[in-house]
Amino acid sequence: MKHIDVPAIRKQIISFVSLAVVLALSFVTVSVPELYAQQLKTPDSKQYSLLLQNIYHFILQNYVEEPDPTKLYEGAVKGMLDSLNDPYSTYLDEDMMSDLMSDTTGIYGGIGLYISKQATVANENAPRYIEVVSPIEDTPAWREGIRPGDLIIKIDGEDTSPLSTDKASAKIRGEAGTTVTLTFRRGTYEFEITFTRTKIEIPALKSALIQTANGNVGYIRIIEWNANTAPQMKTVLQDMKKQSIDKFILDVRSNPGGLLSSVVDVSDLFLSTNVIVSTKGRSSSENYEYKAKPDLAIPATDRMIVLIDQGSASASEIFAGAMKDTKRALLVGEKTYGKGSVQQIFPLDKGGFKLTMAHYYTPSGIDIDKVGIEPDVKVPEPTLNDKELEELQRLYDAGDIARYLESNPQPTLADRKAFAAELAQKYKIQEIFIEKIIRDEAERSMPARIYDLEYDIQLQKALDFIESADFEQMLENTKTLAQVRALSN
Repeated sequence: MKHIDVPAIRKQIISFVSLAVVLALSFVTVSVPELYAQQLKTPDSKQYSLLLQNIYHFILQNYVEEPDPTKLYEGAVKGMLDSLNDPYSTYLDEDMMSDLMSDTTGIYGGIGLYISKQATVANENAPRYIEVVSPIEDTPAWREGIRPGDLIIKIDGEDTSPLSTDKASAKIRGEAGTTVTLTFRRGTYEFEITFTRTKIEIPALKSALIQTANGNVGYIRIIEWNANTAPQMKTVLQDMKKQSIDKFILDVRSNPGGLLSSVVDVSDLFLSTNVIVSTKGRSSSENYEYKAKPDLAIPATDRMIVLIDQGSASASEIFAGAMKDTKRALLVGEKTYGKGSVQQIFPLDKGGFKLTMAHYYTPSGIDIDKVGIEPDVKVPEPTLNDKELEELQRLYDAGDIARYLESNPQPTLADRKAFAAELAQKYKIQEIFIEKIIRDEAERSMPARIYDLEYDIQLQKALDFIESADFEQMLENTKTLAQVRALSN
C-alpha cells in the first residue's frame, strides 16, 4: 500500500512499509558447467556466492546478444527477494526509491490515492490488480469520486496485475501538470479517467471540536504518521485543553501507516508508563522495547476512543494496540488490516531494497500480522452489494444527479432527501446512500469536511459511547489482545 510506512531518510531505516507486493520475476535457465550445478546441493553460502558469480559471468560472455550488466544485477536481486515469498521484501528501482523518500515529506506530484495490491481474488489463478484503499481528500482522485475498493486495472493502457504496489505508484505519480489515464473496475463496470497530476501535500492530521448536548468533544483525525504528526498532535491537544476538553476521539480509519518514530511519539503523549511496542527479529539489534515516558499531554482520566477499520494498518495498528492493551482508549469500528512486520530500507546505488527484519508486538506481547485487531465495540460501515453497485453505476451513467445539481447546486438536507426518494423509485439503492452521493457530488469542488455527523455511523456511535455514563465501566471490561488470543485458542 502506498503512503504506508514511509522510511526516515537514513541508510538503514526501520519503517513500517505495508501492503506492497513483490514483482514476480521469471528466469530463463541456461546451461552451466556441471561442477557449479552440483554445488547447489551444498548449503554453503560461499559456494552459492561463487556459483552466482560464475553464472553472472557465464551469461555475460555467452548469451546470444550482449546483455546489460545492470539489468542482470537487478534481476538477481529481484529474484532473491522474490524467492522469500514475502510481499514486503522487494527490490526498489530508482523511481520506487525516490517515491519512498518523497513519502517522508508528504509532498509529491500525483493524483492522490492510497493503493495496495488486491488481497483477495475469485481463485488463485485470477489476476490480482491494484486496489484503491482510499482517495486523499482535496485531490484529483477525490474530486473525481474514486472510492475505496475500486480496482485500477490499467495505467496508461498497461495491465496492472503484474505490477507491485511500488511500481504502480511510480507509474501513477509524476510531475504536476502531466497526465495519466487510469482504467477502473467498480463491481462489474469499468470506466476510464484521464487525470492531470498536481502537487499533493498531505497534512499530518486534521482536528475540530464536535459540539454535543453535553459540551464539546475533541476530534482528531490522523492522516499521516510522519515527522510532523507528534508535534502537531501535542499542539492540538494543548489548544483543546485550554478549552477544557476532556473527551477525545482519535480517528485512524483508512490510515495505512507511517514512521515508527512518529507513532511511538504520539502514543507517548497519552501513556506515562508501559511498553508502547516492541520489535523482535533474528538479529539482536532488531530486538527493542519502546517505552512511554512519564509526561502526559492530557490527564489519564480524560476519556478516549480510537476509531479503526480495515484500512487501519501498520503504524495505525501499533497505536490502536497500545491504547487497547493499556486500556487507555476504547476501540470502535471494524477489524484492522493486520500488518505486523518490520522492514528496513537498504540503498543500492540509486535504487535499493526493503527487507523484513522483524515483527512488532503490542504491549501484551501479541503479533497481529495477518490477524489484525478487533475493536472493543464493532460498528460495521454500511456497504453496497454487487447488485446495488450495478444500480449505482447505472445512476451515474444516466447523469441524473449531475443534471439535478446544475439547477440546484447547493441542495439542503430536505432537498437531498426529496430527490433521493425520487431516485430510489428508479434505482434499487437505499435512499441513505443516494442522499450521501448527492451531497458528496455537490461538495466535490469544496474543501473536504473534517468530520461527517450526517452519514458517519461509526463516529455517531463513538460520540454516544464517549458521553455514556457507563464509559469507564466499558473500558474497564475490555480485554487485552493477549486475553483475546487466549480465549480464542
